[in-house]
Amino acid sequence: MKVQKYFLLVTLFFVFQSLNAQRTDQMLQKGSDTRLLQPIAVTIGGNFVVTGSFTAFSSQRIDHFITQIFTEAQQKSIASITQIEVLKKINEELLRYPLRDILLKRVTGETIRIDLLKYRLTGDFTNNPYLMNDDVIIFPGHNDKTNFIDIMGAVNNPIKFQFVDGDKLSDAILFAGGINRAYENITMAEISRLHEKGEKEELITIKISDDFTLQRGDRIKVVYDENNRKEYKALVLGEVNQPGYVYLTQNGLPIKEVLDKSGGLKLLASLKEARLLRNYDALEILQKNEIVEQYLKTPQNIEWQIKFYESKLMQEKLSLQRLSNLTVEDTIFFDIDNQLRIMKDHKYLDFSTIYDDNSADANFLVKDGDLILIPEQFNYIYVFGQVPKVGYFPFEKGKSYKDYISKAGGFADLARDDDEVAIIKGTTKNWIVENKDKTEIEPGDFVYVPKEIPRTFGFYLSRVGSVASIVGSIATIILLLTQFGK
Repeated sequence: MKVQKYFLLVTLFFVFQSLNAQRTDQMLQKGSDTRLLQPIAVTIGGNFVVTGSFTAFSSQRIDHFITQIFTEAQQKSIASITQIEVLKKINEELLRYPLRDILLKRVTGETIRIDLLKYRLTGDFTNNPYLMNDDVIIFPGHNDKTNFIDIMGAVNNPIKFQFVDGDKLSDAILFAGGINRAYENITMAEISRLHEKGEKEELITIKISDDFTLQRGDRIKVVYDENNRKEYKALVLGEVNQPGYVYLTQNGLPIKEVLDKSGGLKLLASLKEARLLRNYDALEILQKNEIVEQYLKTPQNIEWQIKFYESKLMQEKLSLQRLSNLTVEDTIFFDIDNQLRIMKDHKYLDFSTIYDDNSADANFLVKDGDLILIPEQFNYIYVFGQVPKVGYFPFEKGKSYKDYISKAGGFADLARDDDEVAIIKGTTKNWIVENKDKTEIEPGDFVYVPKEIPRTFGFYLSRVGSVASIVGSIATIILLLTQFGK
């Protein structure tokens, strides 16, 4: 019984000691946490957006503290600014503070060189220590136009960064996101080093493994052989069964194969009106980029079709006037032709012949970045001018221009004679006034009924005045010549 009591007392003793130790540890931890929450003073100097003494905590590392101070200063700087361009400019200027070669001075006399750019890339906390009371953080002066290293080539993120004495090629490759794995056997680099006046270049070829020491202003190209395993593709939109991107080879694929990869044509696809955009002029590049951007945002949106047809309508308007028999000034014709020159489609291929094996267009190669637009067939005739009901009327094979005028309500009161009615061909925009009865009407054609312009007294008076002026001028010239001949 005594043994059992003794054993019980010993057990209780150890349990008490354990609980007491845990309580002591908790008290020590609580005291430590309290000390970490005690505010400390840290001073920022040098080339930073704000300088002076600021409140920090021992639990903060330098990068956290600097980011906090910067964010507060940034918010104050732009609080009252509403202009987007001004905001953008201010933010650019604020973000230009240096991240490297920062000097941390401690009250003990210890100095530490801090590289926040390297810390953010590697997570190495030696470049991001905890703060202490009375720390002084000094940012170096920095001119990013002269104090830089620039690196490009077979790296993931070509970059220009702040140079620090002692930088090596490995540092530059680190800041550029490392070697791009898409390239193979990357062993060499070229360093372009300008002399002080910038007029002479020294080209240094080195092995990457040598970890060459860099100098301020060095420009580095990590040498590579071109890798042609790229995402070659074209975008096909409109009347195909599977609109979207089609993958290509480096040299492109035949147009028929591209359409097959898009699921083939829909029943109402119009090859006659199909269009291919390629980067051959500035306007086409802008049109293509806008359509692609809209497609990437909302693939099901038809805004690209609206943009396409707005462009086509403007072109149609000018085309219809160019070959007309209307009496207009030559300068207006020149303006029409010049605008058409700017807006006219590049006919890289005739889609309507791509399934003809004897046609050169059957082997047309679609290349990377091309955009193909295939609209729906347009089976309408447009009647306009001096008719009661201007508009589109369904195409009916075998019908004449007179039939379509009848559908539009016949001739209006001020319409000219039937002899002056014009058929305008939808493809060529050619005006046909003679032999209209022998002209076949096709989908997309236009029938135009011109207006009989009323001839008022003022009109005839103006014409008489013009003729009289000309006659008077001729009489004056004859009189002068007669006088000189005497």
